[in-house]
Amino acid sequence: MIGNVLATLKPLGKSQVFWCAIGAIVSLIWMGTLKQAQHPDYADAKQYIGIAVNLAKFGTVSENINATADTIAPAISREPGYPLLLAQVLKLDGSIEKITGDCLNEQGCGIEPYILAKWTNRLLIVAAGFVMFFAVRGITGSPFAAIMGGMHIWLNHQAHKNHDYVISDPLALFLASLLVFSIVWAWKRKNPLFWIFPGLTFVWLAFTKAIYIYFIPIALLFGFVFVISSRNQWKSSLAKLVIFAIVVTIPIGMWMERNHDITGRYQFTDNRGGIALSTRVVFNDMGLIDGFAALTYWTRGAGDGWAEKLFPAEVVQPFSWYDEDGYYLRGQLGFGKRIDEIIATTNLASQEATQLAEKELKDAILSRPAKHIVTTLPLIYRGIWIDEFAVITFPAFLILLISTIRRRQGLLIAALLPSLFSLVFYAAFSLNLARYQMTALPGFAIAFAYFSMWLCATIQRWHDRKKSSAIVGN
Repeated sequence: MIGNVLATLKPLGKSQVFWCAIGAIVSLIWMGTLKQAQHPDYADAKQYIGIAVNLAKFGTVSENINATADTIAPAISREPGYPLLLAQVLKLDGSIEKITGDCLNEQGCGIEPYILAKWTNRLLIVAAGFVMFFAVRGITGSPFAAIMGGMHIWLNHQAHKNHDYVISDPLALFLASLLVFSIVWAWKRKNPLFWIFPGLTFVWLAFTKAIYIYFIPIALLFGFVFVISSRNQWKSSLAKLVIFAIVVTIPIGMWMERNHDITGRYQFTDNRGGIALSTRVVFNDMGLIDGFAALTYWTRGAGDGWAEKLFPAEVVQPFSWYDEDGYYLRGQLGFGKRIDEIIATTNLASQEATQLAEKELKDAILSRPAKHIVTTLPLIYRGIWIDEFAVITFPAFLILLISTIRRRQGLLIAALLPSLFSLVFYAAFSLNLARYQMTALPGFAIAFAYFSMWLCATIQRWHDRKKSSAIVGN
């Protein structure tokens, strides 16, 4: 299998190598010129780093660092995929010894312990560009399109801006790109065992971004539909689907069993779903004018300024991060307050009160499904701005997706489906910050490559018509 993967690298022309090198070098230079974050371990990063430290020292997943302990009890935490990589990185230069629970939970441990982690994130972004180069070349057969697919990642300056924040997004970008490549690579091979590669890639992606667990039934449904439509090759297609399903579900099931042994509940990560859902449900209070204000406010660059000029202050103010009555703080703080209210009025235990609060949020969505769908649209719009080229790539992605479905191009649908899932799921069940859509970039890179081919063909046709007209005129 490894030999087959490496064989993909062989037929590279000199021009392809040249442009790939240029793209990667420019990407690294750009990231090197960005202003360095003074607190690379704030907020979510603290949890990833805590898990990484405990994995490095004890081989155990737990977020809480205890420097005096000889062992540490396993605990439920965030996804362990990125901390597993980070643990190895922190051990390489001994920087793990500079990270303590005291500094991590106060002002942070400074910049020095995370220099190698920052470089790891940079290299993951560059590697994602190479992976998308080969993925697009496998889909289109065009070296030009492949270069454009890689360049989309390498020159995507907006997506690079958080690379020195010690979180899982660069790894997620790399794995989402690798998933697309592995699907393209396995799709073209007859042996069902080659689908082990996409399966393992998906597992690591799910262990890095837990939302992809919810993608499993969608992927299996798509696979089942493809099996039915395969006609004479349905047995081979079914075997591929079964192998993919087995490879994906066994590690995830084992991890949930491990967590069940700890808490008595089958869960994949800690209970962050309630807060995420709370920060999403508040947006269902938006009316029509609020929706237009959201589209304006969330436009990258001057959007907030435009919104302040175009809409009344009482409409725009709730979009502010730190407004007490704003969407963000109402969602973030409201979930905990509701749990406290339930405990005070019902005497339920904390876990039971949390489950009840989550049920109330789900019921609020189900009671107004049309409203939830409508308010998801501006939140999708909010997420696309992680892409430097969103003005081009988002429309191109939608057009390509519709065209691909109409033509029943199974490979291309399979390649675009994970990015489509990212765009919709985050917007439907969270506040969908732009950086959440790092996993949608591979789909945008494919769309950018197709747009580039279309643009070149259009220019060539125009040039040919102009030349023909000149000949006729003479």
